[in-house]
Formats: sequence, C-alpha cells, structure tokens
Amino acid sequence: MYNVVVMAGGKGERFWPKSVSQKPKQFQRIVSDRTMIEETFYRVYPEVPAERIFIVAGERFREVTVEQLPDLHRKNLIVEPVGKNTAPAIGLAAAYLLDAHRDEVMVVLTADHVLKPKHEFLRAVEAAAAAAKGGSLVTFGISPDRPAVEYGYIEIGKVRGRIKGIEVYDVEKFHEKPSLECASEYVQSGKFLWNAGLFAFTVSALLGSMKTHMPRLYEGLMRIHKSIGTKMEEAVKEEEFAQFESVSVDYGIMEKAHNIVCVRPSFIWDDVGSWGSVARHREKDMHGNVFQGQVILIDAKDNIVLGDDESLISLIGISDVIVVKEGQKILIAHRSQDQRVKEVVRHIDQNENYSKFR
Repeated sequence: MYNVVVMAGGKGERFWPKSVSQKPKQFQRIVSDRTMIEETFYRVYPEVPAERIFIVAGERFREVTVEQLPDLHRKNLIVEPVGKNTAPAIGLAAAYLLDAHRDEVMVVLTADHVLKPKHEFLRAVEAAAAAAKGGSLVTFGISPDRPAVEYGYIEIGKVRGRIKGIEVYDVEKFHEKPSLECASEYVQSGKFLWNAGLFAFTVSALLGSMKTHMPRLYEGLMRIHKSIGTKMEEAVKEEEFAQFESVSVDYGIMEKAHNIVCVRPSFIWDDVGSWGSVARHREKDMHGNVFQGQVILIDAKDNIVLGDDESLISLIGISDVIVVKEGQKILIAHRSQDQRVKEVVRHIDQNENYSKFR
C-alpha cells in the first residue's frame, strides 16, 4: 500500500471573488457541490485508508481543512509555517513520513485539480506507485487534446513497459509553458505530454534526490525531522522555512535527476486555472451558458454566471462574459481575459480602502 500526500497550498488568485486569502480556491466549491479539497480527499478515500492520507497546508488553513475533511486523521495534517512552493512542501511531508514509511511510496496530489473518472485515476495511481518502488521518481503526463499554453510539457522517450495497462516512459526533458506555435508543434509530434504536477516516489528516493540536487533544503528538512515530537518542533520549522528558497519540485528535482519516468494515464485532468476553465466541468444550457443561483439569461450565449440565492443576475444580449458574485464582491470579465483576475487581487492588496474585500 502507498501513502497519499495532498498539497493544499496556493492562493487561487484567478478565482477571486470566491477565492480569498483566508479561504482560497481549494476550499471553495468551484466545479461541483463539493469543495476542491473534498473532491481530492474522497477521490482516494476510502480506497486508501485514512491513516495513509496526509494533507500539507498552511497554518491559516488548519481550521478549514479539519472542518471540510472530517475523515482526515488530525495527526496527518502537516502544517507549513509559510508557503515556499512545492519542493519545501513535499519535502516537509517526506520528513514527517521518514521514520514510519521510509521505503514506502508517497503519491503526491494537488488539492485543486479535476481528475476523473475515479476508477481510472486510482488505476493510474497504483501503476505510478508500482513504478516508483524501484527507486524511480515518477511523474504523470497527460495526453494533450489541444495546444495549451498554460501548462508545462514533458518530452517522453522510449516506452519502458506497461503497468496495469498504463504505459511507462523514459523522460527526455521537461519544457516550460510554451508559445501557441510551439505548443501546436508539441501536440502534432505526439512526443509531448502535459505536466500534471502529480508525482510518486519512495520517501527515501525523494530525500536522496534532494540531498544531491537541493542540499540546503535537505539539511533543513533533516533538522525539522529531528525536532518532530519535541517541544522545539514548531520553532525549528519556522526557523528553517524562513530560510528555504521558494522552489518548485519540478525545477529543483525533476528537471535535474536522471531516474525520472512518466506514466501516461487515461483519466481526464484539468488544473482548473481560471474561471473560463469551469465551463469544461459544469453543465451548460442549450446556448452554452453555465450558471448557478438566481439567473435570467435573455439572448445570451457562452456566458459563465455564478451567483447565489440572495441576488438575481440578469444578462441581456451578451456573450462570452464571466459574472461571479460572492457577497458584496462582483467580478465581470470577458472570457478571453480570465487570466487577468489576479490583477484585481493586486489592486485590492495595494489599496487599504479595499481591505474588507480580500
């Protein structure tokens, strides 16, 4: 049996006004009636026992995590003093798992992705866990259905074999988010997969790679490991995290290590990076509109309108617009501009008059 580690950090700035600093995207109901972290947890539970599911979240998210995940064992909530990207977050989980699960696989998930159907996802996780048992660092590559510029890509090499019917490849190279022209070439070649940001490796293999490629992080994690269970634990964590670089595990480890393989699952994956992506996962009316709450649409098509039961939102003669209402906060944007919502958040952060809307 493998362990599951869910990273629940992230600001979710592109999902304002629902996603705010104290309750960001992963704790919101974005694509279903469950919050995204609930979807993630119950995607593996109860097939994976609760004692093997760990959540890594910031201190300010401790209460909301416990509230939304009643089946989570409290001792399995690993608290980051401050967010420092995915390498420190995953490394912290490994430090906590080291004593009891040194040679076992940890499958790393993100709390705000859409992954379906569940049975295909679990099959892929089992394949990745099996591939990781020999000491490889495993990543998940998704077959692209469009030339997306918002994702990184994995260039795959020869097929190593199949596990549970899922192909396992050598990894040639990781590529950053490309231009549209480059992404189109990637898709046409058939040798490039979307980098899903999901991983599997044994605790010892991950920490061994960190020792080689990120020695400063490794040394700090070992100091944290020695402090676990002592009265100095929180103080040591704070001291070490204050000095850690903010580095992704892709850049810090995966792009440098040589023992990388990639599984190519068949489940549907979406990192739901903006309001526009919500339309891929919610039911549409006959005119392509996605809506919730009290909404009237007249001669309107291809809109995303997310209201509530407290207000009535009416659209007339409008297309390709996003309208999101959350309390006293309202977002109105053209669908082509959905990536710019984080600019609104910056304006709010920079103006004290807007502090109540954070």
